[in-house]
Amino acid sequence: MKISLVRVDDRLIHGQVAVGWTKSVGATHIVVACDEVANDPVQVTLLKFAAPSGVKASILTVEDAARKLSNQEFKNDKILLLVRDPISLIRLLNEGVDFTEVNIGNVRSMEGRKRIIKEVAATKEEIAHWKELDQRNIKLRARWLPGARETNFNDLIKKY
Repeated sequence: MKISLVRVDDRLIHGQVAVGWTKSVGATHIVVACDEVANDPVQVTLLKFAAPSGVKASILTVEDAARKLSNQEFKNDKILLLVRDPISLIRLLNEGVDFTEVNIGNVRSMEGRKRIIKEVAATKEEIAHWKELDQRNIKLRARWLPGARETNFNDLIKKY
């Protein structure tokens, strides 16, 4: 098993992920790690339908995703790992999932969130988790689409 891309995107599986990112990294399996979605059968079904033809999709709680990834249960797959927030990333790291770089896509602005860059907003708690990821030497790269300009999120988050 190889984790080809770890991406934070609050929309999870959608057009940019299904077409752009999956193809760009050659993913054969999309793993969504999100407690809320994994516990909602309707959302699970919708996300599985959103996966591109020929690409497996597993919609799991963060704990289940960490266990399966750490135990190499997807050993023949190239994984695109999706989460909604940096809190989930910390949980995955703490559960033994090994990654060194994160692609940050869309994290919408809403009440209680401060805009960091055009596509990414965060609560105070999320900012603390982004900072923790930076302190753990995880490369944080904001990039909307494959081939688009990349923003060094590590440098940005240090200002908050």
